[in-house]
Amino acid sequence: MNRLPLITRILLLIFAVQALLFAALAAANLSSLRGEIALETRLGAQTARSLVLATIGTLQTAVAPEELMAILPERLVPPRHTTIMILDPREGAIRESDSGQKPVNAAPGWFAALVAPEPQETRVPVTAGGRLQGFVHIATDPAAGIASAWRNMRTTLGLAAIAAVAQALLILVATRHALRPVGSIKARLEDLTHGDLTARVGDLSQPDLAPLAEGVDRLASALEQAQADRRQLQRRVVSRGDEERKAIARDLHDEMGPCLFGLRVEADALRKAASGAAIVEHADAIASIAAEISRVNRALLDDLRPAAVGQLPLPAVLSDYVDDLGRRFPDIRIGLNIAAGLPEPDEATALTLFRILQEGTTNALRHADAASVTIRLWTDPAHWRMILSDDGKGFGPDSREGTGLTGMRERITLLGGRLRLSSGEDGTTIEASLPRTQTG
Repeated sequence: MNRLPLITRILLLIFAVQALLFAALAAANLSSLRGEIALETRLGAQTARSLVLATIGTLQTAVAPEELMAILPERLVPPRHTTIMILDPREGAIRESDSGQKPVNAAPGWFAALVAPEPQETRVPVTAGGRLQGFVHIATDPAAGIASAWRNMRTTLGLAAIAAVAQALLILVATRHALRPVGSIKARLEDLTHGDLTARVGDLSQPDLAPLAEGVDRLASALEQAQADRRQLQRRVVSRGDEERKAIARDLHDEMGPCLFGLRVEADALRKAASGAAIVEHADAIASIAAEISRVNRALLDDLRPAAVGQLPLPAVLSDYVDDLGRRFPDIRIGLNIAAGLPEPDEATALTLFRILQEGTTNALRHADAASVTIRLWTDPAHWRMILSDDGKGFGPDSREGTGLTGMRERITLLGGRLRLSSGEDGTTIEASLPRTQTG
């Protein structure tokens, strides 16, 4: 029962109540009709007996005794609910008095059995001239009363059934109208499930459902605020990480640079003051080690924090990086298409776009054996969009994302964006989307 829709349960309950009322009405009518028909037949039998006695008494003085039995059938008109039979033993005949009533449509047998009273019979002897002339047989006949009761009960129960159906239809229409806002509430909950936290039910006219709608709207507002807070926190996490890397890069540059410079100066001084070839070789080894440390330090600085990001406009930084790749890989076509009039993004977004370009081109040039790479950067009203495509061999069916792409995906997710990677025999495409409007 609980699995049925609410409207179905309401209708079933209404029909059950109506069925009980219908049964109670029918039982009450049957009991009342049974008593009424029994009373009418009993009164009819009494009236018929009085009529017979009066008629016999009148005819005894008005006609000859031998004619009395022949005249009785014409003079006796049975009252309602009775039949009168004249028994003439001299002729051995039974004659029935004509009631003059039109035949009635009989009620169903089951109904007649329910309301028919116990049959009653009375036999009145007919005497004339001191001799028994015959008998008048009076019997109850409730057929007409039963037929009338059947018509009345059928009409009453029919009207009750029509009223029950009309009531059920009115309740159905009213219930559907009252529950119509439930569909709106359900739709808004589905919108929230699919991530549309701006969905609202709004005000409802039904006072019973208005608190539910208000609760859904409060939930949506709370989720929207929680999402905004989460994005703000994620952006702070990314910004804090960038600041830490920037601080480390600054320390490496400020501390390691002078030390390496001093080490190279000391190596040159040692070489000049050397008294033998062995000391010169040691001085050259020290200089080589210092040069390698300097190269590693520059690579670490570039990895931690590209110096140009945040210092130059983003289109200039990306163009310089692509131009440098073109000089290092002259046999590979690299095309960069940047939409005109782009606004300058915040530093976290600019660094992320640069990293996407850096990671995508590195994979295409070093691992995909690509002959051409195209990069497109533009904005829509709400997002920064970048697509990087190559015509390389793509990822194998069992290949996994490298740490670079995984790190990019995590960073983009923290900024509230999306990264989609598609790869096949005709190459690889990276599509990135980052929100333009940020809370901070």
